[in-house]
Amino acid sequence: MNTLLSKQILALADSRGTALDRLILADSKDMRQITKGPGQDILILDDPTGALTLESLALVLARGGRVLSRQRSYDLALELFHTAHTLGEEASARLLIAGLDNKGEIDPGTFGLTNFLVAHSFQGNLALGHLPKSHSALADTSYDFSTYQQAKGAGATLLVGGNTKHMVHTFNETLGQSFASVRGLRGKGKHRCLLATEPKPQGSPPKLAGALAAFGGVFSGGKPDAGGQLLARAFLSDLASSDNELVNKRPLTLLDLGCGNGSVSLDILGSLPVGCRVSALYATDLDLDAIRSATVNLTKNPAVQVSWDDAASRLPDASVDAVLLNPPFHVGTAVDLTLIGPLLRAAYRVLAPGGRLYLVHNSHARYRQQVEELFINTRQLERTPTFTVLSASKK
Repeated sequence: MNTLLSKQILALADSRGTALDRLILADSKDMRQITKGPGQDILILDDPTGALTLESLALVLARGGRVLSRQRSYDLALELFHTAHTLGEEASARLLIAGLDNKGEIDPGTFGLTNFLVAHSFQGNLALGHLPKSHSALADTSYDFSTYQQAKGAGATLLVGGNTKHMVHTFNETLGQSFASVRGLRGKGKHRCLLATEPKPQGSPPKLAGALAAFGGVFSGGKPDAGGQLLARAFLSDLASSDNELVNKRPLTLLDLGCGNGSVSLDILGSLPVGCRVSALYATDLDLDAIRSATVNLTKNPAVQVSWDDAASRLPDASVDAVLLNPPFHVGTAVDLTLIGPLLRAAYRVLAPGGRLYLVHNSHARYRQQVEELFINTRQLERTPTFTVLSASKK
């Protein structure tokens, strides 16, 4: 036992933790008494501050076991990886992160929760996390955790917390698809937790409606979203115009930045103008569920490469001819119109001189000024009461 290291990690967790984190950890103490034992692993799901992962890491350093942490956000997963390695070899050996190997490189074999648990032979009963904003994300992880535990013949305790104003009874019903016992715990301030126990058999994994493959909380589920469809149509129409210099280039290299379920890329690849070819299409997203979905939907085409990434950081400068961008503007349930900034800068970096950005956004967001701060020749290609499509060129 490394008491000094455990105390250091607890202090770090406390500095990051929010009121919701503290409530989840407080409610989990009783569950830890039930599930405690030497060498017991703990599973962490949806931990936006990292506090749940770090406090659990301090616990397993004291009593044995490991922490398996699955975060949908690439930058959070990577940040937790680097934090553990900064704390030393003992801490880094006890923290396993879905989608990353022991060197911090991408490991597609552990993107899905079941694959992650199987790959590391999870030996525990307890999972903690923030309540996701979508029922589909909750259904996906609760099904995988429950099913894995049943296959082992083991019990399962899933504790998730959220803001009470966003918690409706249907979240209990979603958990009840995979667990026989679901109840709300006593809240504190604006927050409360849901406790699910007694995993129960369920016939097949939850499937999102739509023709496309879709996993967990991927935006738009298994269907194309209306903004993305408008973006694809506007791009194809612009590409077909006689004055579009991109048509006269070598086979095009495209980037679908924030690809979601891959529907924009699918629409484009299926309807290219006569004589236009795509030599490479890179589809990247920060969200793990998006990458799981896009990988199934896109990689049958040999020109496509799908990557879990933050703002296309793995692509070289000036390496693509056109960027397609349908940016997010929510963090959880809160609107945040600043999210587009890093994506616009990423688009500018990866575009070759003369390359073009194609952006769709909700018309109320009015991103044109931000686009014009970086790009030239900004044009409005489409506008509806709901969506606007802009095109702009790199100098």
